[in-house]
Amino acid sequence: MKNYLYERLRPEKKGSDSSVRHLNPLLLFILIYIAYNGIGLIDTPWTIAGAYDKTLCWELFLTGLAGASVALVFWGGHREYRIEPIIRRRTSRQLTALFFLMFTACLASAIFMTGGIPLFAGEERFGNSALAFNLIQLYGFWALVRTISSMETGRRVRYFHPILYMAGALCFGYRTPILIFVFVIFVYLITFKVSRGKGVVLGFCAILSIVIFSAVFAAYRVSQSYDFVIFFKNIDFRYINDHKYLLPFVPALAMFDFSQNTISTIGSALHEHMYGQLLISNYETFLPGKHWGARNIIGAITSARWIAGRPMSITPTLQGALYVDFGYVGVFFGFFLIVAIVGNLWRLTEKWSAVGKFSFCYLLTLSIMAIHNGYWDAGFVFFLFFLLIIRIFDLLKTMSSRKVGGAG
Repeated sequence: MKNYLYERLRPEKKGSDSSVRHLNPLLLFILIYIAYNGIGLIDTPWTIAGAYDKTLCWELFLTGLAGASVALVFWGGHREYRIEPIIRRRTSRQLTALFFLMFTACLASAIFMTGGIPLFAGEERFGNSALAFNLIQLYGFWALVRTISSMETGRRVRYFHPILYMAGALCFGYRTPILIFVFVIFVYLITFKVSRGKGVVLGFCAILSIVIFSAVFAAYRVSQSYDFVIFFKNIDFRYINDHKYLLPFVPALAMFDFSQNTISTIGSALHEHMYGQLLISNYETFLPGKHWGARNIIGAITSARWIAGRPMSITPTLQGALYVDFGYVGVFFGFFLIVAIVGNLWRLTEKWSAVGKFSFCYLLTLSIMAIHNGYWDAGFVFFLFFLLIIRIFDLLKTMSSRKVGGAG
């Protein structure tokens, strides 16, 4: 019976490890939402003042904040009981080999199709296979499950697979897989492991590191094909030259402002709401033929330049994407539903295994990243595919064990 989950429900006791209060993940989502939009909404000395009208930007921001805050009232309270599961480790050699071979094959095909490592190929990376890019992340999901499993059981974390995955994923020339991997670990630690006070410190350090990495990575990609100063035209480089410590953060500072500029442009260019078409567009890309994803549609709405036969991918922010589909009502209820769903899942996570806790952290990570990106992209489907593979493997293993036991 050692290999099966055993769950025990009991009230928290003061002074025990189970009584440690962790950082509320719903509050984390709302605070990041406020910080991300706040930097872009206020008039900062490093951006060009009065470049666009921020009226719609403020209205959508406050509408989304209202929806999230109402949901926080109902689902943001701490839990009175905690369930302490004894879980089996997830270290299957068969699954490790399967996901590693899949990862290696996809990376090799991307290098072959590009004629070199896509990271160093500039905008030619956009011509890579989206299927290969998404399939490599299954290896990252498995590395996360193994890491969380080790932390849950108090065993030493092995870093070989996480480092190998992030190095390989970086070769594709995109930040997203790296950011997701790091953010999932960060969410797991502050939600399940460290105290609230340590979580705040860890959160500040982690988010600052993520911003620095994202800014440096973006600066490198821009410098491959464009003039750095001309590309970030919404930044006042006279101010940056007088405050050179801000130079490494220019891509991030420009992003905060550009996101609000995108919302303003959507407000003036959108003739009618799409009523869910933007939401499902990312998943229509699995259908035969050519289909634009949500960010490409936003690129078309905002008259972005074209690359590889389609409009440039433009991130609309979460409230911007909801507004395009459903207007102000959609923004309010969209944020309400996100916080409500995450809050309900959070109340169930203590009885979940390593795969379940990984799933919660991954979904919360996607929700946080959606604050910038807009709707979840097609990678979510591959997350479901990953869970299906795990489920099938467990069923086959159980059936095999029963046959062996019956024969014995």
